[in-house]
Amino acid sequence: MSATSDRDTATHYGATARRPTDITLKGYWQITKRIAGRFKEDRLGLVAAGVAFYALLALFPGLTALVELRGLFISPAELAETSESLAIALPDAAQEIVMGQLTELSNNASSGLSLAAIFGIGLAIFSASKGVSNLMVGLNIAYAETEERGFIRLQLTIFALTAFAVIASLTAITLLAVLPAAFALLPLPSRLEDIVSIVRWPVLFALVAAAFTVFYRFGASRRPAKWRWVAPGGVSAVVIWIAASLVFSIYVQTFATYSETFGALAGAVILLLWLWISSLAVLFGAVIDAELEAQVAPDSTTGAPRDMGDRGATKADICQAGPDNGGAA
Repeated sequence: MSATSDRDTATHYGATARRPTDITLKGYWQITKRIAGRFKEDRLGLVAAGVAFYALLALFPGLTALVELRGLFISPAELAETSESLAIALPDAAQEIVMGQLTELSNNASSGLSLAAIFGIGLAIFSASKGVSNLMVGLNIAYAETEERGFIRLQLTIFALTAFAVIASLTAITLLAVLPAAFALLPLPSRLEDIVSIVRWPVLFALVAAAFTVFYRFGASRRPAKWRWVAPGGVSAVVIWIAASLVFSIYVQTFATYSETFGALAGAVILLLWLWISSLAVLFGAVIDAELEAQVAPDSTTGAPRDMGDRGATKADICQAGPDNGGAA
């Protein structure tokens, strides 16, 4: 086959695409097959387990800090409403643990900034940073990278992404509780209040997708990809997370026998499994972005265009579009 024919064949698979929307259906089918192969080969489930473990360690100190600080921002009733809204994706048994802990903490909470709040914040941030560190390991695997950042740069990146995650979480809480409460104090028509209550959910969806996208762009040890090459994974991860949470909740309520197997620990086991599923969804989005980049020849990284092999990103330095490249990389 001639060089021209090879190029034409690769084009049918989206090799010349400069944005994800330019990739052909054949190209997306090829990407899908590679993604399936990646999950078998890269053991991303094991990495997700590490992220879930540290997320669990950060959860309860974070709840302690939230309850201790809630008097500075929202009332106990608003905190309960917010918690129920945030916990809606959890299976019932896991919700009982989280809401029960919140209720107990609220009943025993002191006013103002206490030592418990300071300790809770410190422990939550430490555990969250460990979770972020494990997630970055997973992102390196998803993008087929090895960690090459120096110690100081790596720690600064972990700190920055942890701070970003905390800010994003606080923004979500504000969106779900503080904002509606503020609107309730204003002389607004009831129809407008209803609109605000509905609109906050798609806004929250966009916020979470944007947060995932930021992690995908800056978490891996590589030259960052353009925003348009990481946004699809962010949106996909949220959709997968919501769908997987719903399916898992139905499974737990309908088929599972965790209570008989684990007894009093059933709720904790279900919560940890849900955190694992959530972590896996985040890594799934990263693999989607990585394989999108691997499908095209044009430079998908930031800055001035570079030749393939000089882009500082493994998935951007290859092009797997073509009839014989549907397998895992």
